[in-house]
Amino acid sequence: MKKFLSMVMAAAMVVSLVPGAAFAASGDVKATAKVVGSKNYTQDEIEKTQKSRVTGPEVQLTYTTADYTASSDTKVKYTLSLDNADFYKKGSEINADTEVRLDVALKGDGNGKVTARKDMGRTEITNVHDNGDKVYVDSVKFNDSDELEIVIDGKMHKGDVLAFDLTSIIDKTSKGKQAKVTVESDDITISNGSDLTYASVESKGLKASVKDTVDVAPDEVVEIKELKIEPAVGDTLEAVLKTTDEKPNRKGKIRLKLNSGFEFSKSTLSYAGSTANKLEPLVTWDDDEVTFEVGEKVLESEYLKISGLKVEATSAKAGATATLKIYAEGNDTVSVEVAKVVDSAVVLSVDKDADVPVIYSGVNVKNVGITSSSDHEALEVTLKETFPGAWNNSKDFTFKLPQGVYIADVRSITADNMNVKDTTEWFETAYDKGDYETLTFKKRTWDETNPSGKDKAELKFTLVLVADPNFEGDVTLTLTGDALKEQKVTVAKFVKPFTVVAKQNDMQIDYRNTKVPTDVVIKEAEAGLWDKNVTFALSLDKINFDTDAKVTVDDKSGLKVKDVKTTKGVVTFKVDSKSDDKPAVVTVSGLTLFMDRNLPAGAYDLDVFSPVMLGAADGNRETVTDQKAPIADNGFLSQDILGQSKTKRVVADINDDFYSTTAKAGFVNIITAGREDTDSFTTKVVVPVGEKYIVSGENKVEIDVPAYINANGYTMLPLRAVAVALGINTNNVLWDQSTRTATVMYGSKIINMTYGQKVVYVNGAMIPATAAVEITNDRMFLGLRDLGNALGVTDITWDQATKTATLNGGK
Repeated sequence: MKKFLSMVMAAAMVVSLVPGAAFAASGDVKATAKVVGSKNYTQDEIEKTQKSRVTGPEVQLTYTTADYTASSDTKVKYTLSLDNADFYKKGSEINADTEVRLDVALKGDGNGKVTARKDMGRTEITNVHDNGDKVYVDSVKFNDSDELEIVIDGKMHKGDVLAFDLTSIIDKTSKGKQAKVTVESDDITISNGSDLTYASVESKGLKASVKDTVDVAPDEVVEIKELKIEPAVGDTLEAVLKTTDEKPNRKGKIRLKLNSGFEFSKSTLSYAGSTANKLEPLVTWDDDEVTFEVGEKVLESEYLKISGLKVEATSAKAGATATLKIYAEGNDTVSVEVAKVVDSAVVLSVDKDADVPVIYSGVNVKNVGITSSSDHEALEVTLKETFPGAWNNSKDFTFKLPQGVYIADVRSITADNMNVKDTTEWFETAYDKGDYETLTFKKRTWDETNPSGKDKAELKFTLVLVADPNFEGDVTLTLTGDALKEQKVTVAKFVKPFTVVAKQNDMQIDYRNTKVPTDVVIKEAEAGLWDKNVTFALSLDKINFDTDAKVTVDDKSGLKVKDVKTTKGVVTFKVDSKSDDKPAVVTVSGLTLFMDRNLPAGAYDLDVFSPVMLGAADGNRETVTDQKAPIADNGFLSQDILGQSKTKRVVADINDDFYSTTAKAGFVNIITAGREDTDSFTTKVVVPVGEKYIVSGENKVEIDVPAYINANGYTMLPLRAVAVALGINTNNVLWDQSTRTATVMYGSKIINMTYGQKVVYVNGAMIPATAAVEITNDRMFLGLRDLGNALGVTDITWDQATKTATLNGGK
């Protein structure tokens, strides 16, 4: 304890001996140091031209804090120390026998400067502060040739810049040596003031750059975007280039060389420099090398810019990079990347820094039924050729969107250097040619660019999109074409305005008032999204809801509902007031069913949808799909899609196969069937491959897509078209987008098949299939023999000569 007390007392005595001058500006004064105008010299330049003298750099102090108390001493002593340099040196241009001086500058409201000399008197730095605060150089003292002390007296202001000239003599001038300065003070706080480099001796060298790397396809030629060559040290190219002869007849050489796989294509070049534009070096071409013999104008220039250089990817493959090496005798070699080989003549892109727009599915562009302000615009798409003439217009090209996403409009279309007269009509026609599933641009509907010119074709556009109620996720735009490489970009993301949580219910037929044991929960995507008076509906496939259900809302969202009722087997309720701070959670419970005793065993799907969002006046979905004329932009299914006015279509016209509002597949699973209908399909059916018709019995029935033979040799039928042609009601051919499963109901049979699977389910029983289910041209195709087996047909024949398949040929 005694030892501890003695240490404390000793420390107190030391503190009491510190002079008051050490805390001169004790209010709160802080500054940050940096070097401005640092110099890079070659060894020849610093030794022969500069004679070891450094001129130009200065160390600056920027005052970040300048708070003074009434009793503050405003005198501040600064110490400047040099490393590998001296303020003066015997035998140099700055020696002790000459007048040694230091230029001091202060920038405040105005600019002031004083040339300080040793043993000088107190001198004001004038014209600095508008408020009259005066600042003086109080004294200057050289402690040694590489260290000085200078006292500045006066109140600094925040933002003032105090600068000390660093004119000096560098000691060691070999390559790699540096001159450094340290500025410090015991009276104020200086940050970043130690070992600041203000002069360097470097090897001779060049710097090279291009404005941007360019893309080039294999075996094609591309122009480099302006090559700039400048000295790495020194002010002009003469500091680094070895020359012949004397002024004004000096000559120097710069050689450019490409890496393997690339060669120069001889072209007309242009030049620019800091001294004059008419530089005109002598150029020698040799496959992968170009040599420039430059004269006085280039040597005296700070840089040389070369435009018009062309590079050919002679043997380089996709992914390779063209690297240009610049040689100059006596200098280190420098390299710069100038081009990259791409395997596509046309590049598809979007702005990588832009956020992907989030759009709600199942609503129209006007967002009827929700409060979203989205304009349904996707990211702007750019399609640009890599070099003039690269885009071949003798082949079609296509943009494809995911199934369930539709183009309502196209905005901000530009087709630079393509000579498209009416870009809007061009896109409308392309959507029509693509059957409103793709944008198919037919060949020679745009002009190719001139391969020897500079202008490149560039197409830009912004799609306005809507999506089916059950579509969610990224919208990937895919570019395809015989003359183009397939490319993909993500342009938007769709989310559902609500999600549904429901479970499968295994049930036996009990005619009326069959209670569903589980609830259905509907969750709002974000607070306040559902608009007031929006109606929601719940319906079952082939089964009616019986009596009214109970609809309750969570106690935190603030949303209220009204008009809960059951009409024509559909349960509906209406939003009475929107949710506030939290998304609503609506629970539908107490559901009961009216079950026909003839219902076959199997799964029955639950649909949950908003008739308002979909454009229907009530809960009957059939009225939605019938709303085709007049076209009214009052709901999703009646949303106009891109097209000319005379052929205007709505979403309902083109989504028959894949449109779905199914919220839970197999919500009701009947495990005890009603009366069995064991009758099999007996009609004779003839299917000619490649033709858009079939013969059912005595009737020739048109179908929209023909049957085909797949890669494994199986005859594939368009499921919906053939089913309808066989007399199966269109309502009995269903599609579940989420599981990619098709269901056909024929008599007592429920036939299920899923894309990609080699199995068919009939009334829940699995039947192996000969061919996997396929999707071609947005249509589901099933093997002919597999469909026949599912319908109970055993008489299936094939005529190779006429490429015709027949079911029930003996009938």
